[in-house]
Formats: sequence, C-alpha cells, structure tokens
Amino acid sequence: MAEIKPFRGYAYNKEKIKDISTVIAPPWDVIDEEAEKRLRALSPWNIINLISGGADPERAKELFEAWIGQNILVREEEERFYFGRHRFSWQGKHFVRKGVFALIRLEDFGAGSVIPHEEVFEKHHANRYRLIEKCRANFSPVFMLYRDESRTMEKIIEVSVPDAEGMIGDGDSFAFGRIEGEGNTSTVKELLSRGKLIIADGHHRYQAALRYYKDNPAPENGFVLVFLVNIESPELLIMPTHRYVTHDVSFAGNKSLFEKHFDVEGVSSRGAMFEKMQKEERAGIFGVYEKGEFYIIKLKNLGDIRKYAGGDFSDRRLSLDTVILHSFVIDEILKPCADGVFYHQSPGYLLNEYDRRKTGVIFFLNPVGKKQFADICLNGELMPQKTTYFYPKVPSGFVINRFE
Repeated sequence: MAEIKPFRGYAYNKEKIKDISTVIAPPWDVIDEEAEKRLRALSPWNIINLISGGADPERAKELFEAWIGQNILVREEEERFYFGRHRFSWQGKHFVRKGVFALIRLEDFGAGSVIPHEEVFEKHHANRYRLIEKCRANFSPVFMLYRDESRTMEKIIEVSVPDAEGMIGDGDSFAFGRIEGEGNTSTVKELLSRGKLIIADGHHRYQAALRYYKDNPAPENGFVLVFLVNIESPELLIMPTHRYVTHDVSFAGNKSLFEKHFDVEGVSSRGAMFEKMQKEERAGIFGVYEKGEFYIIKLKNLGDIRKYAGGDFSDRRLSLDTVILHSFVIDEILKPCADGVFYHQSPGYLLNEYDRRKTGVIFFLNPVGKKQFADICLNGELMPQKTTYFYPKVPSGFVINRFE
C-alpha cells in the first residue's frame, strides 16, 4: 500500500505574480531551445530557470533560494493536498483532466506499491539527480495513475475553488488550488492509498529522488512530489511516440524482405495512412514513410517475433507495437547503427525533419490501449522506452516540494 500525505508546498505569491501563465512551463524534457527562450522571456521567475535540462544545478539552487527570500515563492501554512484541472483539446474534442498534487513515500519498484511502466534513459536520471542534490526540492511532479471506477476524487476536484488560473501552450488552460476540508482530505488520502500506483511520466524524476534518498536517508528526503490522475478517466489520453530511423537505411530497398513477414500496401497520403491504421485493432500495424511515399505494413504472424524479442515475455508484452518494431523491424531487418532512432510525437515534425535530412525511414505507430497498458504494468513487465505519451504533459511550477 502506498503512503500518501499532504504537504506544505511552496507556490508563487499571488501578490508578486499576477498572472501564473508567465511562470509555469511544460516538463523540461519536451522543451526545445526555441520554446525555452519564449518561456524565459515571459518572466524572470519562470520555472524553466529551475528545471531546464541545460541548467547548472548550483545556479538553480541560488535562484530558488533567492526567490524564497524575495517572497516570490511562499510556503503554505498548513499541510494540504492540491488539485489541478487541465483544460485542453484534441482532434476537435474538449477535455478537462483532473488530478491531485501530493507526496508519496519513495520505495523500490520491487516493493509493489509503485509500478514503472517503461525502461528509461540513464543519462536523464543522472541529470535530475544533480538537480535534487543541489536544490533539495522537487520542482516538477512525477505523473502517476491510480484506479477508481467511482471517480470520487474527480468529483471533489470538480467543485473545488481554484486559487490561480492560467494559460499554457496553444490554448490550454489550467486551474490550481487547495483541497479544503478535513473530510475531503481524508477521502483523498484513503482513496489514493488503496491500490497500486503506476508511473505514467517522470520515471527519471522518481528514480533520481529514490537514489538521493538512499544516499541521504533523512526522513524529509523520503517523499517525492506527484500528480495523480485516475486511469479510468476518459480525459486520460495515451498517444504514440513515432520513430524516425535516421541512418542511411531503406524500406523500399528491403521491401521483398518485409513482404515475407508483412502485408505491404502503398497509400496516397499521410491522412489515408492514419485512417487505415486507426481502423485496425490488432498488433503489428505500422505506417511507413520514405522518399515521398507512404505505406501501411501489417504483421502476418506474431510468432515471427518471439525468437527476436529476447527474454521470457508474455504475449501481452510481445504484442506491443514498440517491441515488434524495435526487436524485429529495426534491429533485425534494417539494422541501423547504434543511436540511430529519433523519437517524436508529432508526425509533422518528423516529416519536416526527414525533408531536412533526406535519408532514413519513419515508422508511425498506433497508441497503446488502456487495458493493454494496465495489464502489462500490473503483471510486472516493462515496456520499451517511449512506448507511451500521456497527453498533455503535466505543467511544472504550480507547487514545489522542498525537503525541510
């Protein structure tokens, strides 16, 4: 059972920061150089100054302490749970995702209360560790999922009054506030402590915080800031992360080899490709782009993959498109050089990148279904890196956990 608790968070002082839109930011790992410049230009106190992947941890510590000294950031007088309502749109539909900011006790994944869902890149883990080590704080929450078919916590959040509201990204808005009342606080704590929690995003932040706690086992270091969302919520959207094999490899040049294992069909456009992909409800369906041509490929026999996937994996994991793509298509058929895969969620971004490089092959994927996602996680298996993209990312800057 996970240990959940409210906390005395640090938040931006409303007397000093009139518009919270100027100081919040997406997580550092989705901010490119141009976006970082825009965020820094919004305000000298934008959270990007503390969370940037290129930030010097010592400088971040100086800024953090200065902001507290200047009352830019102020500490809550009482322990609280905090809520967030994130309004966003996707494919013409409007959503409001509701979640709670809280602290959970850090534990090894083997303990069973906190479950990872994918493998991670070690270099990002080390980067986040240095930031925690210097600042002794969590600036960005780990995004976690709980399960509650009654959606009790969402009902509490729906009627809670926000303390701050702002815009983020292209038309998204966010409302942030405190969950009031002992009864609501007790309900939230009991509800979130019931079952297992799955890390949706922020594996690096969680692992860095756990390692810091093990290296510095003081009680105040034993918790990490999280944002918890109900996996049963229809507002929880899972998107795919597409792959661009950037080295000089060719789909067309290996088409006869692909046709031994896949049905291959040329399509007229990107739109036609995605329309056909989304109609399929089985594993091993990919869109392909090379030199102005789009294709659909459909795996003929899942059994072809088992000897290449490695390990004693279940059929659930074996049928993941990312397992099929990496273990078989990329590693066995194309065999690019190491580190030759570029990841991104935007098809348009990858197509523009292809136009710039003019080499390689792009593979487009369907999203992982919620049931498949939960089944794999709750059975103790890890997905390959960047199998999922939970949209939208949880903004940073609403509340900070300082170890004190």
